[in-house]
Amino acid sequence: MDIVIHGTVAEMLQHQMTEGNYQSPEDVVYEALEALIKQKANQGIEAGLADIEAGRYVELRPDNLDEITDSIIAKSRQ
Repeated sequence: MDIVIHGTVAEMLQHQMTEGNYQSPEDVVYEALEALIKQKANQGIEAGLADIEAGRYVELRPDNLDEITDSIIAKSRQ
């Protein structure tokens, strides 16, 4: 895949390479994407923990598994 980068982003990319932090533009893009993915995962974890602390959760038990599974499937079809 070829990508053309212009302007400020190109300058930022070049700066990172000039500083010796990265050997290629691909290295910079890879690390940036990796950081973005981790950030989004952490945001999801934080949101989940906040839901638990606020009492917004359902305990999974043998007697409610079918109901929860059906609810998840129904929501995925909407």
